[in-house]
Amino acid sequence: MKRALSLGIVFFGSCIVGTILFAVLFMFSCDLSMFVTGLSSSFFSLHFFLTGLLIAFPLACIISQVLFVLYLIRHHGGVLLPLIMHIVFGLMIWLLFIPVDLHLISRYGSDDISTRVSETSAGVFRKEDHGIFYYSRVSEEGLTDGIFIDTSGFLGQEGSVIPFFDVPFNNESAFPYSDIIIKNSIQPPAIVTFPLTIYGAVLTAAQYSESSGFLHWLAFASMGLALIAVFGVQFASSWKLASASSVVSTAIAIIFINYLYYMNIMPGLFKEISAKLSQVFGAKDPLIILINLLLFVLLVVFGVFMGIYRERGDGFMGE
Repeated sequence: MKRALSLGIVFFGSCIVGTILFAVLFMFSCDLSMFVTGLSSSFFSLHFFLTGLLIAFPLACIISQVLFVLYLIRHHGGVLLPLIMHIVFGLMIWLLFIPVDLHLISRYGSDDISTRVSETSAGVFRKEDHGIFYYSRVSEEGLTDGIFIDTSGFLGQEGSVIPFFDVPFNNESAFPYSDIIIKNSIQPPAIVTFPLTIYGAVLTAAQYSESSGFLHWLAFASMGLALIAVFGVQFASSWKLASASSVVSTAIAIIFINYLYYMNIMPGLFKEISAKLSQVFGAKDPLIILINLLLFVLLVVFGVFMGIYRERGDGFMGE
């Protein structure tokens, strides 16, 4: 009982802490997207924070699944009880927690979040692709006076200073931020934005599947079945670091494979197979179901074999 309680605390604690942490980061990201140098701004927004909770919760749950297995690698103590709890937690995540969260997202909406503003401030030099803008006046209607320093020869002579009056303000070059200064200062590298792009695409596919009915959701949730089977990868090596790396790599690979499918980034052969399977089974996504089931079976077989090999004589099925 004590072991079960500690494992429950680890799992649900990581879900709660992860959701709050990611929600705070989401809130700050939205705030920075709306921040304009020289204008007052508040860095706490209850609306953004609550929206961040909904958007971050599925990610926190998936990461908690992986962290649960990593915790078992670090604190080994039998297999049967952790396996049962891992399966129960996985089923709760994919059949209850995430679908409910996606329903709340679709109900309360996240598309109405405006993370950019069409405002700017005077008295600040802003460097863009072709030169430097300096606004000496910004009217309430969005008209600006100032000068443009042509540093690239875009409008003629390089280094020329061009005054302008009553020109409508345009901040498209700052996208996805509202101020080019903020974009040039804090825009994260691809190693950060690419995983977020993957998560955003998978989340969009999850929302569509959840809104299309229970059977469509089960097709999408087959990814969760494959992630549950990652439990067996912890026995990949007698070295804990190698096992932990294998668990993380396998989980990332499963998510990435599903991302490629839902983004339709597949070789032509797979697209043809997917189309034929859809005609045969009358389902929308039979190929990804088969892929995830295949991954599930392979990981289960691997886990059973390696688990028996690693744990023989140590009470593989006992506490």
